[in-house]
Amino acid sequence: MARKQHYVKITLQGEIVEDRPELPFFAYRQQIGFPWLLKLIETARLHKSVQAVLLVLKNVAIGWGEIQEIHQELDRFHAAGKRTLAYLEQADNKSYYLASGAQQVYVPPSATLDLVGLRAEVFFLKNLLEYLGVEPQLFSLGEYKSAAEIFTRENMSGPNRSMLDSILTDLQQQLATKVAARRSVDIQQVQAWIDRGPYTARQALENGLIDGIRYQDELENLLHEQPPKVSELPASRLRVREGFLKRLFTIYRPQIGYVVAEGILTTGESRRRGGKRPIVGSETLIRFLRDARKRKRVKAVVIRVNSPGGSALASDLIWREIRITDQEKPVIVSFGDVAASGGYYLATAARCILGMPATLTGSIGVIHGKFNLHGLLSKVGVTVDWLDKGKRAGYLSATRAFSEEEAEIVQDQMREFYEELFLKKVAESRKKSLAEIRKVAEGRVWTGSQALSNKLLDQFGGVVEALEMAQTEAGLPKEKKVRMVRYLKRRTLRDLFPLPSSAALLDNHVLALMADEFDIR
Repeated sequence: MARKQHYVKITLQGEIVEDRPELPFFAYRQQIGFPWLLKLIETARLHKSVQAVLLVLKNVAIGWGEIQEIHQELDRFHAAGKRTLAYLEQADNKSYYLASGAQQVYVPPSATLDLVGLRAEVFFLKNLLEYLGVEPQLFSLGEYKSAAEIFTRENMSGPNRSMLDSILTDLQQQLATKVAARRSVDIQQVQAWIDRGPYTARQALENGLIDGIRYQDELENLLHEQPPKVSELPASRLRVREGFLKRLFTIYRPQIGYVVAEGILTTGESRRRGGKRPIVGSETLIRFLRDARKRKRVKAVVIRVNSPGGSALASDLIWREIRITDQEKPVIVSFGDVAASGGYYLATAARCILGMPATLTGSIGVIHGKFNLHGLLSKVGVTVDWLDKGKRAGYLSATRAFSEEEAEIVQDQMREFYEELFLKKVAESRKKSLAEIRKVAEGRVWTGSQALSNKLLDQFGGVVEALEMAQTEAGLPKEKKVRMVRYLKRRTLRDLFPLPSSAALLDNHVLALMADEFDIR
């Protein structure tokens, strides 16, 4: 009797997160764990009765690098002789790129396809701050270090515009290459499609951008009725996570520790901010790494970085702990969508750095400063009195400006950190001279493709490749079965009910390794 054939429906809706998803009641939006998603596709590939995957994409929030890792898993699925279909309720550049990992793409009749080319927008607050009476006193080291520009300028500086243009050009090339391969056309044709967009569902079909127009239920009926006929196997029926008994009977297998650094870097404990971007606390990551070092069964560590940076102190403390850990057990770093500034700094302590072609990488530079609120306080009738017992006792105060002498001291501190710590650590990690690293530093953000060319990455790869490399570096044969042990911070009431903090995430005066953030759509 022939084995019954199945397909698995994977619905992606809401936010894809690297760490553990928040509980639905507390999350800012519905969340899906990225490692779980990759494991689900792998499990479907290995399941003998599963012959197809249906990806249902509904307003999913995901990054370009994560999309490419999903594409890799789908390619492995195809190589196993199995097929994939994608259903898009609404398509923009990014979601269409995600859907292009599948062999066929369908949309409902009322959908539009906004394949119109990439765009990056940056909002500038200089005039608003002037109106409010707030004076930003922010200093940057690095020609391209543009994180402070949103507060000090009305538009992009020349270097920032050049950097963003380079990033957009590379990412659009990656998008066009994937679409061209899936649609069996050349890249020039894809660019012509982009320039003629957006499209209705009918226009998209006529131009060859999609494979059909169907409602979701019609597409599922098509899978049921047309050969090769397959019936749905709920994703919950696939054993994606190890059960208690399996963990019990495989307790003596070698382990690979998996640590996530997702969000803005700061000192203290990791925490959530009402379901929005998490905060990576140095104390939490240090505790995880120390635990991994002392456990004999943990043979290697993979650190997943998805961070634009943050506190220089936090980055340096984590760097040190990674360095100590790598001296005892191999540490492999996998970059997600962004690993910039402090996120890149800490990775330089690892044995090997992997990223995807679309991963935003680098921003090797420093910012420092504060916001002088004297004008704002005067406008609202607030007066301040003070007593000082030192010439510079109030240099960090938000109620007055830096003196010229204080500004020079702050910039001297920045130069020392940049020259003696940041650049030297990158040069040592990349096995390059300071002069060579300086050329690719200056606060510039690169795509992963550009970063690999500039030797800021060791190779392309995602979570799967990082785990495989960790196993190899630990001296474990490829055929040896290992367990991935995820380090997760226990949820606290502070995570579930976040209260206003008496201290800002990044205080006025913190020395920061922060990349300029921009949304590319």
